[in-house]
Amino acid sequence: MASLAVLAGCALPASAPTSVELTKSNGDADFNYTLVNIDARIVALLNRFHPTFGAQFKSARYAANNALHAGDAVAITVYETGGQTLFPPPAVVPGAAASAPLGAVATGASNIPPQVVEADGTIFVPFVGRVKIAGLTPGQAGTLIEKDLQGKAVSPQVLVSLVNNIGNAATVSGEVNSPKSVPLSSRGERLLDVIAAAGGAKYPAYETYVQVVRKGQTGKVLLQQIVNDPTENIVVRPRDQIYLTRNPRTFAVLGATQKVDLYPFAYQKVSLADAIAQAGGPIDSVGNPSGIYLFRFEPWVIAKDLMDPQYVASVGSNPPEFSPILYHIDMRDAQGYFLSQAVQMRDKDVVLITNAESVQLQKLLTVVRGFTGIAYDLKRQYN
Repeated sequence: MASLAVLAGCALPASAPTSVELTKSNGDADFNYTLVNIDARIVALLNRFHPTFGAQFKSARYAANNALHAGDAVAITVYETGGQTLFPPPAVVPGAAASAPLGAVATGASNIPPQVVEADGTIFVPFVGRVKIAGLTPGQAGTLIEKDLQGKAVSPQVLVSLVNNIGNAATVSGEVNSPKSVPLSSRGERLLDVIAAAGGAKYPAYETYVQVVRKGQTGKVLLQQIVNDPTENIVVRPRDQIYLTRNPRTFAVLGATQKVDLYPFAYQKVSLADAIAQAGGPIDSVGNPSGIYLFRFEPWVIAKDLMDPQYVASVGSNPPEFSPILYHIDMRDAQGYFLSQAVQMRDKDVVLITNAESVQLQKLLTVVRGFTGIAYDLKRQYN
């Protein structure tokens, strides 16, 4: 009994803590976690959460258009009718048909060489000066120039053509097959459209993240989420920076399992049951099926529904971005197998299979038996 008392205070070798050892350590004020038993309500709450670009990237106020921007190149054609025209008539090509019949009104078209819209949004039009066309469509720009030419040209009609669409474009780079600046049209290209225009992603959608930088704000979502949820396939705006990065998702399985390892996501979705099965499940002689835990940092939008309401209220308007949550599931209960199939793993999750309480007792008794055996042998030797 004296030996048992001494050994009880010593740490015996173990592949994992027991459930009691694991859960009693939550008194550390510097790092408090929340212990949650997985049930149907928890599963429903977890499955409701999906990373999203958020409202700032889904604003309905924006409508795609072909408005001109600084950096765009435009060409201007001015049509005039008869009389002394302001712009020179087109040159007569030798061998061409004779002039118009008597009484007909001669018409002519003059082309102003293409020019780039300046940083202040203006271009130069002969006999008019600088005209601000940024923010206008080519048709609206033509109408504005027509008004400025009234009284100077003979019944002018102006056609503005977009030659090079530089300002109305988005940049797609990173892990795509053909990084480029993608021109945008009034059709309203979406994320999947511009990614396809850049040659598509190099790697599978379930391990590729899409980051959008827009007016100083950044949003990041898994490409697979954009494919699965049409609301995440947002309309791309001019000057958006779209960057694709590959981040192979992984999870770790530790403790009293057949194979402690870091596992990649082989498929789009991996459940908790899949993760346990990949590691070979609990070791029969050591593992505790009723003490399986999932460690995860949950975003506040989920964590607040799992924590003590008094603590949530005390946080107020300055909550942490993530909170540590320890989920517990009992696989000795048939319900646990169904629940484990419904819980989806996330990147960098950690699964721990604890040791059975009886294992530590068996180890303790084995050590004690070794001491008592030695004492018995010594007694026999000197008697």
